[in-house]
Amino acid sequence: MKKLMLVTLILCLCVSAFCFAGCSKSVDSIVIAVPDGGPALGMSYLMKEFPEEIDGVKVTYKIVDGANGIKAAVLNGEADVALMPTNMAAILYNGGLDIKLVGTNSYGLLYLLSDVTNAEDFSLTDLRGKVLHTLGKGGTPEIVLKKVLESASIEYEESNVAVEGKVALKFHDEGKTIIAGLKQGNVHYAILGEPAVSTAIAQVGGTLAIVCDMQEAWKLATDTNASYPQTALVAKGSLIESDKKLVNKIAKLTYEGSVALTQDAAPYIAELKAREATVPPTFGAAGVARTNILPEFGATAKADVIAYFTILKAFKAPLIGGDLPDDNFYYIDDELTDNIAMIKAFA
Repeated sequence: MKKLMLVTLILCLCVSAFCFAGCSKSVDSIVIAVPDGGPALGMSYLMKEFPEEIDGVKVTYKIVDGANGIKAAVLNGEADVALMPTNMAAILYNGGLDIKLVGTNSYGLLYLLSDVTNAEDFSLTDLRGKVLHTLGKGGTPEIVLKKVLESASIEYEESNVAVEGKVALKFHDEGKTIIAGLKQGNVHYAILGEPAVSTAIAQVGGTLAIVCDMQEAWKLATDTNASYPQTALVAKGSLIESDKKLVNKIAKLTYEGSVALTQDAAPYIAELKAREATVPPTFGAAGVARTNILPEFGATAKADVIAYFTILKAFKAPLIGGDLPDDNFYYIDDELTDNIAMIKAFA
């Protein structure tokens, strides 16, 4: 009798263990965070098509205020998955945070505008002796701009007034102050990012036009085929360990979303507006295309990020947390990259 009871107990424990490992979900709910503005487009498809759950897992989307907001959400553990500046992800990882880069998401959205020339006639040398109004002191815009100028052997200095023989860089905290200057005729050269570019063109009008795509200028300056990976998809390392399939599904959906945006961006712009994201009424298909939502994963994403980080380290090492992240920073999964390759083949 005792032997029979012991066998029965062991069988019960085995069945219980099997159900715990194979029957229950390892994750019940997650938070996905994105910064307000153009990069939020990278998650707009998921917000619209999967508003409440993904593969049975409850999802809460949070649109936060810019780079500082997304940094806080990831740093305090609130966000399980996030879109964030790629270099910020490196800083947090190098600081000991348990996150991994799942893929890149957008490849730059910066453009140089002017009301005194056009793209056909414009040359970077035209900026000598002029004031160039720009954003992003200490961030991606500053890095991209200075790298482009240095590669063209054009000297610059930070100044509110013109400097003979150099480009005077005047940094602003907000795009709206630059747009106001363009309206008043006090600003003639400016760098803005989407969706502010669309707003400026619509509100200022006249001869204001995009004269330089800074992403293309970056390629020339760095002698690479890829633009800079400005934002990345990251996830907690613990989430990847507990539910890799969910992370892969989210990554796959961001790629499907990029395709959907090129086909018809209107419903996804509307979704962001409904969620009270900052989306100006002037933001349309052309502006969406200029955000360069072009996700990459696996070895391609890793190579693009390493190339970018190598340049950042040489420029200012603290921008990536001091050094290039080690290989554990990169999440590479054959199933994910195979799925993306299949989608690309039939797109």
